[in-house]
Amino acid sequence: MNIGTIIMGAICAGLIVVVLRRGREPSLDALERWLEQFAYVIPQLAVALLTAGFLAKLIPGEFIAGLLGPEAGWWALIIGAVAGPIIPAGPILAFSIAALFERAGATPEALVAFITSWSLFTLHRVITYEIPLLGLSFLRLRLLSVGLMPICAGLIAAGILRLIG
Repeated sequence: MNIGTIIMGAICAGLIVVVLRRGREPSLDALERWLEQFAYVIPQLAVALLTAGFLAKLIPGEFIAGLLGPEAGWWALIIGAVAGPIIPAGPILAFSIAALFERAGATPEALVAFITSWSLFTLHRVITYEIPLLGLSFLRLRLLSVGLMPICAGLIAAGILRLIG
């Protein structure tokens, strides 16, 4: 168990106490909401973890380390930034893939570039939502405004790691 799980467990326990003190109706509503979320998230989590597991077996760790590890140098930031947008999935799969990369030897700064680019530029969201709803001119403006952000975030992470480590 990690510290994040412990903190979330403590917060959850505190919220349970608060809801239980409010009576039966709010408690049942909260339980119903939990069951809905559980039923929605667990299948996604299972598929994401299976996908990441199969990817771990299909893509050799040495290959990932060569692209995203220390020996790749600054190219690791660029490759991480380019790889992020092509992950056509939500956070469960994207972070599972990031964990796979990390276990295979990717540098923290390459992971920062990967997650930042996934967060900002996932292609399926751009194609499905941004272009139809906001148009190409907005997409151009956004890309010009934040296009280098994944690389900058990776560079900032590298600087922080040098300062603290």
